[in-house]
Amino acid sequence: MNILHTNVSVINKFLNDFKEHFSNKQFSVFQMFVYACLKDYKRLNLSSLVKQLPIDYQALQYFFSDAKWDYHALNNKRINTLKKQRTTGFTKNGVLAIDDTGSVKPYAKKTEGVAYQHCSVLKKEAYCNVAVASCFVKDSKHIPLSFKFYKPQDEFRLGKYDPEFRSKLDFARELLDEAIEQKIDFSYVVFDSWYSSAGFIEFIARKNRKFITEIKANRKILFKHPVSRKAVWLQQDELVKLIQIYFRHKTRFAHYKDVSFPIYSFQTRLKNCSVPIKAFVVFNNFSEDDDKKIHILITNDLTLSYKKTVGVYMQRWGIERTFQELKDTFYFDHYQVRHKEKIMRYWMLCPLVFSLIYWIKLNGCLTKVLNYSPSTFNDYKLALYKLIQFSSFAYLSKNTQESMTYFGDIKSQCFKDTCSCQ
Repeated sequence: MNILHTNVSVINKFLNDFKEHFSNKQFSVFQMFVYACLKDYKRLNLSSLVKQLPIDYQALQYFFSDAKWDYHALNNKRINTLKKQRTTGFTKNGVLAIDDTGSVKPYAKKTEGVAYQHCSVLKKEAYCNVAVASCFVKDSKHIPLSFKFYKPQDEFRLGKYDPEFRSKLDFARELLDEAIEQKIDFSYVVFDSWYSSAGFIEFIARKNRKFITEIKANRKILFKHPVSRKAVWLQQDELVKLIQIYFRHKTRFAHYKDVSFPIYSFQTRLKNCSVPIKAFVVFNNFSEDDDKKIHILITNDLTLSYKKTVGVYMQRWGIERTFQELKDTFYFDHYQVRHKEKIMRYWMLCPLVFSLIYWIKLNGCLTKVLNYSPSTFNDYKLALYKLIQFSSFAYLSKNTQESMTYFGDIKSQCFKDTCSCQ
């Protein structure tokens, strides 16, 4: 059934916070878009959305292409809406996770930003769009913060030297600056080995922020050789060999989710990096899917204990769960628009729908409405769509003319009379 003049108060209460960013007409389209996103689709696009809404395709296309609304301002408002309530706010001792994700687009080679490049979802190169993102993570809580649209250097006239080109590391710096400006309360910035460049590490240190990251196996780290007693630059395999031979007795055990991690820690430096760091050599797989038996984590928090290190760093996986939920439940990669501005508008609306359900869930808004308790984001989405359907049926039952128009294709009056009597 189409969404007709639907009025679900719990949804409208959240969406009304965003009225100031739209004209009256565009706010109505925005509201309808959010309502339509709560339905299940095999493949979501503007055409499939329009079939659910009392608006035409041109109106929805205009909303994404030419309507005057600022997705940055909308996203800031979303974050402030979550911040102002204790239940949905950004609690202390969380982490700021930074990573990128790919939206696979094998048949959309004319779409801006699509190129044959590394796709983190597939863990190999593919034709895809790439977004660099930030996420707040605290234990089981994970909230998407912002997204940056990455365009490969080949799309710029001067390549990587073009003044408009932004690398993934440039975007990582911008995301950190935005989180600080938005006053997100986080204790560490966490990111994987790809982002652990000297430049980004030094940037974080200049901001007086702490980080935890993993380094690649070929990165050189300063270590005092147990035989020569001289400080030498070693790669991972050389370092691990020395620790196993000379310092195995000095390893300590940390525990995370019933797994023990032998850890050897020491203060040191990375080659070509001015920031003093503490290194943790972790002897174990992080998970069943992890094929690496050795991990070297580093931090600029020289007081960080070996017991806390793995647990804090593993919160980085919260951003991966966020990506999965945005794609599986909120259609983050289902867009069928070609230009950066339209894609960014679409991308920023997906975490807004995510945040709507997060806000409803944590505030217990459905406890008096439903006779069961939803648990997952998808459960809540399905429950909300039932309310939308009920509201649409209620509207039709009270508006005879609208009902006649809606069911105008049904010829049999006998069938209509039979249904109306049930």
